[in-house]
Amino acid sequence: MLMEPLAPAAVSTQVQASALWLIPFLPLFGAIVNGLYGLFCKATNRKAPDTKLVDAIALGTVAVAFLMSVYYFVTLMGRAPADRSITQTLWTWLDLGGARVMDGVTRTTISWAYKFDALSACMALLVTGVGFLIHLFSTGYMADERKDGRYYRFMAYLNLFVFSMLNLVLGSNILMMFLGWEGVGLCSYLLIGFYFDKEAAAIAGKKAFVTNRIGDFGFMVGFFLLFMIFGSLDFDTLMGSVREVALRPELTIFGVTKATTWWFNVAGIALFVGACGKSAQIPLYVWLPDAMAGPTPVSALIHAATMVTSGLYMITRLNFVYANAPLALSVVLAVGALTALVAASMGLAQYDIKKVLAYSTVSQLGFMFMGMGAGAYAAGMFHVFTHAFFKAALFLGSGSVIMACHHEQDMRNMGGLRTKLPKTFWSMLIATLAIAGIFPFSGFFSKDEILWKVFEGWHSGGHTLNLVAWLMGMAAAFMTAFYMVRLMVMTFWGEYRGGGHDPHGLRAPADPHHHDDHGHHDHGHGDHGPKEVAWTMWLPVAILAGLALVAGFLNIPHSLHWLGGSHFSEWIAPLLYQKEAVHAAHEAAPAIEYGLMAWATLVWAPGAMLLAWWIYKMDPSWGKAKAFVAKFPNLYRWVHNKYFVDEFYEWAFIGPCKQLGAQLWAFDAWVVDGIVNGAARVTILWSNLLFWFDARVVDGLVNLVAWLLQQLSGGFRKLQTGRVQNYALVMFLGFLVFAFWKFLA
Repeated sequence: MLMEPLAPAAVSTQVQASALWLIPFLPLFGAIVNGLYGLFCKATNRKAPDTKLVDAIALGTVAVAFLMSVYYFVTLMGRAPADRSITQTLWTWLDLGGARVMDGVTRTTISWAYKFDALSACMALLVTGVGFLIHLFSTGYMADERKDGRYYRFMAYLNLFVFSMLNLVLGSNILMMFLGWEGVGLCSYLLIGFYFDKEAAAIAGKKAFVTNRIGDFGFMVGFFLLFMIFGSLDFDTLMGSVREVALRPELTIFGVTKATTWWFNVAGIALFVGACGKSAQIPLYVWLPDAMAGPTPVSALIHAATMVTSGLYMITRLNFVYANAPLALSVVLAVGALTALVAASMGLAQYDIKKVLAYSTVSQLGFMFMGMGAGAYAAGMFHVFTHAFFKAALFLGSGSVIMACHHEQDMRNMGGLRTKLPKTFWSMLIATLAIAGIFPFSGFFSKDEILWKVFEGWHSGGHTLNLVAWLMGMAAAFMTAFYMVRLMVMTFWGEYRGGGHDPHGLRAPADPHHHDDHGHHDHGHGDHGPKEVAWTMWLPVAILAGLALVAGFLNIPHSLHWLGGSHFSEWIAPLLYQKEAVHAAHEAAPAIEYGLMAWATLVWAPGAMLLAWWIYKMDPSWGKAKAFVAKFPNLYRWVHNKYFVDEFYEWAFIGPCKQLGAQLWAFDAWVVDGIVNGAARVTILWSNLLFWFDARVVDGLVNLVAWLLQQLSGGFRKLQTGRVQNYALVMFLGFLVFAFWKFLA
């Protein structure tokens, strides 16, 4: 895709936004209050915390944050495009003094500041709006936790997650983004492992945490490089510095001549490693499917609407880096296309309703990165928002189904729910049509726009990689439509199999070890058929489905200008380093675009949907699916077991790391500790020997002299009797001896 630099963006104007900080801090307040309230009740041995009060605090803080986001969003709409930025600096976080950069030494400070512009405004609305609906859904879904006293902890975690995500998207510098980045990683660990007494949930939480730490290392390397080169982490300052550097390709940076593109590629790829961790791209996607062990609202909040979009937001925010890093963009495009295709194929053979949606999420994230890799940041980000609506609706809808089916998650034990859960059914049907890319649902305007931008990149003289990525994306789109209709048919059509009525033998074998995401055993509950859930659960699903229906019209392609003039791409254009250049060679593009649109929405996606309908609905016994499995058992086994990627990681990385850890532990225990303990033992032995020598020899000689003197003095003491007669006798005897000696002489 041909690009040309935009005019320098206007520097964010510091305005009186004294209440802007409340948007992230209100959910933090809710988390602290609910957490302390619950701990106080436990510490004082009182009854369980009042769940209605917990609800009021948790939902109220997020709702107010959403309303404030709406207010500031409306404020931005009233401004000129170049002036749509509100910044509030609370305090200087770090003062790093003099930092050496390319052109000398500069004083660097990092502020705790929030930036509300065209991009962060949309993300704030998404996080708080969808977050509020998920909070509302949780009030009904987590009914069991209301009784056992853990409910306050769950809602506190949700609030803390919203705070972390808002810090990520509203932070005015990379360090603020990284603070939120790590915060959502911590919260995902807490929420995925909420039922920590379940081994699967505890393992899944640790797996998510460790996998994200691997990606975070790459993220840190990337922003450290940017800081070393430019001496700043502020987004506006970095964009201005990048513009200057891009105009000076002869610069020597860290000893590498003409290194502008080289260093941008290194930083861009390092940052993308972090995005692979947070946004579940190959090879770091393995944590997300296992994260379904957490409660269903967690799946909707973290894995559909917010946390997994962090990597996309980061790339869009730092688009000025990637615009000057062609190799990094190619890596993003290739990994995104591969992830979209591989994850979509994994969803074809899953029976756990949440696992199907999990692999669908991984695949859709791949589509978003395809858009980023093609330089279509607006299309990629717009799919972030539409995906949040229809995937959150699907996840919450699956939660309603799971609860109605007495916490059953295997679709083979469902069926016939279309008449039993009509509100949930229609909401999930709308979301299914949206994710399949059917006009006029939102997926058509976002996913198909990404595929068009990728294809256009090749058609306009770009790299062959674009064509390969487009073909992979089209295959993934076909699979998406197929497995979503398969999910809907297995769940909502046919006859209900959970109550024991299973004439075609479709019900999954009973598993005595099966646990739902509430930690309860599945006892069948055959006497109680499914029924529609409470309004607190179906209403959020319906609202999200409504948004999935109409949200696409917020970014109508220019080729469909007759539908209206709403263009999300124009809204965020002032934040982008580059824009598409208009060339005469593109005059024929609308005809090709119309053709691809017609093919995708009239033939390709409907064909996949009809195929799934024919296999699973027209044949109630699923004979065609069974015949395919019987004909290709190895293919089915590989797809059903997710290509044994987890097993490969266990064999290639995790097992060796554990063995290395065990060997290092043994080396530490036997060698390092052995040397230390040996030195200690030698020291103790030597000290004992010295003690014996001192006590027996040195002290013995001293004591011997003292004893001899004592004995000698004792003899002399006997001569000193104090009697005059004795003294006279001695003197007389002495006189006799002296006289005798003289006589003899």
